[in-house]
Amino acid sequence: MKKLSLLLLMLLVFAGSSFAQSADEVVNSYITAIGGLEKVNSVNTVKMTGKFSSGSFEIPFTRYYKRPMKMKMDMQIQGMTMLQGYDGTSGWMLNPFQGSRDAEKMSEADSKALKETADFEGSLINYKAKGSSLEYVGKEDFEGTEVYKLKLTDADGGVTYSFIDASSYLLLKESSTRKIGEKEVKTDVIYGNYKAVEGYLMPFSAEITAPDAGMGSSQKVVIETVELNPVVEDAIFVMPEKK
Repeated sequence: MKKLSLLLLMLLVFAGSSFAQSADEVVNSYITAIGGLEKVNSVNTVKMTGKFSSGSFEIPFTRYYKRPMKMKMDMQIQGMTMLQGYDGTSGWMLNPFQGSRDAEKMSEADSKALKETADFEGSLINYKAKGSSLEYVGKEDFEGTEVYKLKLTDADGGVTYSFIDASSYLLLKESSTRKIGEKEVKTDVIYGNYKAVEGYLMPFSAEITAPDAGMGSSQKVVIETVELNPVVEDAIFVMPEKK
């Protein structure tokens, strides 16, 4: 019985290490597919333009990124400009539709969500350095395509499932669950229309659904232009002073 127990223990340890290795292998293949880690790490700033749409309603936007974890987005809505920013530590917003001309700090929950958006390389890349853990769940079918399913748990306890094409190793879908207040909010993002920008392959479209957050219909994002390593000053990520 002792020998049998030892054998079972060894099998469990082997299975655990095998799953961990498989998860890293899938991530490494994904990184290779989009251009390689050296290429990803060489990008320090990004500028992109595009449109959010829901039905016939469209919102043009310009988004800026800068390492480490800085992001600013300008959105043009009915002739007015809405701003969102993350300065590397906290998020802020200027929303003229609330009758204010001044930017205000975001709530802790909204700031965390914006922090994830500020990570332009994605949560899978350099996930260990970000304090996340990763598990290989197995293979599944996603709309007729065989995919690898990975479970990532971030430093704040948020869980994201990533679905990676078993042939191309491109990221096809992410399903995340975050606790906002007392409520669990699930968000699904489906990626498509991958294009190479200076050797960096990235999705130029995304379809987002989050019914628990009050989004009854899906929101679509279409990227129109992407510029890698433009000159972007740190000052644009800082919350504007009150007028």
